[in-house]
Amino acid sequence: MMRAMLSLLAALACLTPSAAQFKCLSGNCFNGFSECVYPSGARFAGYFEDGRIHGQGTILFSNGDRYTGEWKNHQREGKGEFVFADGRKYTGDFLRNRQHGTGTLLYPNGDRYEGQFADGVRQGRGILYHADGSTLSGMWEMDQYRPEWGKTVVLGDTANLRNCNAVPCPEGVGKYSYRDGSRYYGQFIKGNPEGNGSVYYPGGDRYEGEWKNHAPNGQGVMYYKSGKVLGAVWNAGKPARELFYESEHFDRGGIKIERSSEVKIWAIVVGVAQYNHMPTLRYTDDDAYQLYAFLKSPEGGALPDQQIQILVDEDATRVNILNAMKAVLLRADENDVVLFYFSGHGLQGCFLPADYDGHNNKLYHQEVREVLLASRAKHKLVLADACHAGSLMAMRNGVVGSALQTYYEAFDKSEGGLALLLSSKGEEYSLEDGGLRSGVFSHFLIRGLKGEADVDRNKIVTVQELHDFTYERVRRYTAGVQSPVLSGLFDKHMPVAIVR
Repeated sequence: MMRAMLSLLAALACLTPSAAQFKCLSGNCFNGFSECVYPSGARFAGYFEDGRIHGQGTILFSNGDRYTGEWKNHQREGKGEFVFADGRKYTGDFLRNRQHGTGTLLYPNGDRYEGQFADGVRQGRGILYHADGSTLSGMWEMDQYRPEWGKTVVLGDTANLRNCNAVPCPEGVGKYSYRDGSRYYGQFIKGNPEGNGSVYYPGGDRYEGEWKNHAPNGQGVMYYKSGKVLGAVWNAGKPARELFYESEHFDRGGIKIERSSEVKIWAIVVGVAQYNHMPTLRYTDDDAYQLYAFLKSPEGGALPDQQIQILVDEDATRVNILNAMKAVLLRADENDVVLFYFSGHGLQGCFLPADYDGHNNKLYHQEVREVLLASRAKHKLVLADACHAGSLMAMRNGVVGSALQTYYEAFDKSEGGLALLLSSKGEEYSLEDGGLRSGVFSHFLIRGLKGEADVDRNKIVTVQELHDFTYERVRRYTAGVQSPVLSGLFDKHMPVAIVR
């Protein structure tokens, strides 16, 4: 009887997207103008065709976002306006619920971007108009400005360029030597070095970019002999607006790497309970807050704010999750630990973020793995409480201070690797329980981390101990319906918590 009840609960907890229903408030919600409300509280008013939203309509999301515009087959598609709760406003093209095509994005601080979008972010050519009157024009990639430095570099044999110290160079390309030993290779306008060019300084520095009045002026990048790299908008030789900065402490994407001999833990915690196109979950957001609190505690490593980020409900969109993972987890160095936790709906091969619309914005397991593999961290741990989480496997000062020191030293003794501790097998469902007021897996996960999994009583909980504890308790509680799994290439002695 209990097994049958749990199987039913599993089916209800992980309904397919097509099973998510709305309540019709007016009209027939089949043809013509109607109004309806989703389980999350989102309200729609607009036109239906053959039971699907199609035509003009407005939806007010439960988080305060609002979209007004064209719809096609239940999705935002065509021309529309999306007003975000944080004050941003996008007007332009939509495709499959995302900003896609040409549009304008207004920011609360007065900035304005006009240009191309793809999959909800700035992608392609565009212009950012700053409130102070300055502009930033060029190519954008994954919402980030990408200067086209290649157009500023003079290629080929510079020895054969016109020597503009010896002959007039009214226009075109040439070379010019300054009295201080600096050498310019690039464009000339009205006999002066001006336009795109490369400059080699006698001290070993090099500049590539726009040049005017014998100094960097416009967009350009300075390569310093020390290894520092500064991309900026320059004015009379000085950086007026920094675009990116790199040094021996930064990777080529501008992500800061925290290099040190000590072990640090970096974590992203995600919990999604409120969905617009899936049944609302009851405890996943609470589970995320509980794990976050544990990681901030001495037993969990006492993580400072700059090493942990939590994303819950409307903040936990696909783009936000991936950006947070890259911004936090890629800062780890070769001595460190990175942790990713997700609690919410899941389908085969993916997690479902808050902006999952029934088809788009799946967070594929492969995307999570790629970020983790890109991290330099020695130890990598994934904790997932979601239906079909197991499909992730298929991708190949005082006593407290002393205990913390022991905990971090244990990482040095472990060989590291990537460990995936998942709530269920790939074909199984992950359950929530009203009596526990939590996901079953997350409930026993937290209990294990707090010390119950420390079977050898050495005051350190290892990933193998944590799996053994959650597996036994979850299997027993669910009468065998749900089976946590541990996979990956890792040292089974990898520590995950300390016990006081």
